[in-house]
Amino acid sequence: MKIRIMNHDEFNRLLEIAMRRPLSAAEEARLQACLMEEPAAKAIWEEEQALSRLLGRLPDAPLASNFTARVLQALERDSPRQRRTPPLFRWFGLHRPARQAAALCLVLVLIALGYSRYQSVRRERMALALARVAPGIDTASEAVALAPDELWKDFDAINRLPQTKPQADEELLALLKEVAMK
Repeated sequence: MKIRIMNHDEFNRLLEIAMRRPLSAAEEARLQACLMEEPAAKAIWEEEQALSRLLGRLPDAPLASNFTARVLQALERDSPRQRRTPPLFRWFGLHRPARQAAALCLVLVLIALGYSRYQSVRRERMALALARVAPGIDTASEAVALAPDELWKDFDAINRLPQTKPQADEELLALLKEVAMK
């Protein structure tokens, strides 16, 4: 209980000290000075001393045999819950979000590089396959080497033919795929 007296800070401090331990001689002298200055403080001091004596007479309450376990359970229950990271992430040190983002970026870069390399190897195989097949095919430069009169001689007849869609040479495509996959 705290009161409003002239020297109330010191009196309240002495009350708190007296609750924890007996006062020293110097503290007792300061208390007596405070009590002489303010008669209301004496009533409060006597009330606090009577209460301390009554509490001192009470027997100690026995502790339960599982007291420590119950205290630890209460602490665990009241502590803020943290999300557990999977063991694989902890093993690689990826329990922090920044490290997880960095690892994800690294994986994406490696996938992109792998796909790029795959496409490059595929194009190389296709070029080799075409290089093996190409010597047997007439090139456009050989067709243009014809004389100009021979080139235009049948133009009108060809131009009058009905226009049809060109169809893919399935046999050639199958051959190219077969050669490319070797």
